[in-house]
Amino acid sequence: MSGMELFKRVFQGEPSKGEQESVSITDRLKVEEQLTFQTQILEKSGIIEIFADSKMGIRGIDNKEYPVPTLDEVTKRLDNNRDIILPKIKQGFTKLLIVPFAYSFDALLEKCGQTILRHHRQGKLLGIEEGKIWLPGVGKEPFKLDKNKPIRSRDVYNNCDVEGKIVYFPEEFSENHHGQTKSELLAADSTNAWQIWLLEDLPNIPEEGKGRRVGRRKQLEGRGSPDEFLTILQTEKRYKNESGLTPETELMYFLTHLEETNRVINHNTRHFDFHNGVLSFQVGAYFPHSGAVPYLYWSSDFDHNRADLVLNYFCHPMTRGLGFGVHPGVRVK
Repeated sequence: MSGMELFKRVFQGEPSKGEQESVSITDRLKVEEQLTFQTQILEKSGIIEIFADSKMGIRGIDNKEYPVPTLDEVTKRLDNNRDIILPKIKQGFTKLLIVPFAYSFDALLEKCGQTILRHHRQGKLLGIEEGKIWLPGVGKEPFKLDKNKPIRSRDVYNNCDVEGKIVYFPEEFSENHHGQTKSELLAADSTNAWQIWLLEDLPNIPEEGKGRRVGRRKQLEGRGSPDEFLTILQTEKRYKNESGLTPETELMYFLTHLEETNRVINHNTRHFDFHNGVLSFQVGAYFPHSGAVPYLYWSSDFDHNRADLVLNYFCHPMTRGLGFGVHPGVRVK
């Protein structure tokens, strides 16, 4: 390094290599723009509240207050993981998602349902962009929503996080899952209250044979079982540092994408010869007592003229078939 280069670095604040990488990450991900927009969505949906100290945040299932992470806090977490994040950006993981994980799952479902109803009232509840545009929810025609039940979910989801019926980040789908409950994760590290994820902005999982290669990584396609997807994410090099989403993360992706585009994710349609859409397993979660994996999709029931968001759980980890997929993500710790 020449004397002039050293002078610039020391006295004029020229960024080091690590700082240049950090700037590159924040610029390429448009961190401030994404964080600001998502905070507005959380406020609009009523998920965040204003505390006595005028800070915005959520109240967790442990009744503690957790302020929304600041731009500096998010940037620091990204910078601390730049060796993981930079390769993933090249592979298409550019969707930044902040997830109010400490928030009650029941309350999150309720807020999501209210948002779906609001979009329906405004005529802004759409589905896939491709396909036969005469079908509701396809192209420019909005869904005819089941307004009495915009979200269908099994009873097992009721108080599932408060009562510890669901565990997160299992290593396997068995009694030896090694996952943790939400209460355990919050007690272990308060930063788990607001999780930060990087996702492929891929609202509809590719069907079999339609996944693209991005940065030498093949997109996961919609044919497999939860157990197969978990094994792939744990063992295959091109999916290193990826994990399955939690139901909370998938719901926040649904909510954010709906507010950004007026379109749903995981749009699963079947009508005569027309087929499009893959349901999404959340292999970042597990119901140990029933031995089942949660999954989510947007249902279009044309015969009964209804559409709604479906959360289910009774799928066995070894269940495999066409139209079963997964949204992988990178959790920024």
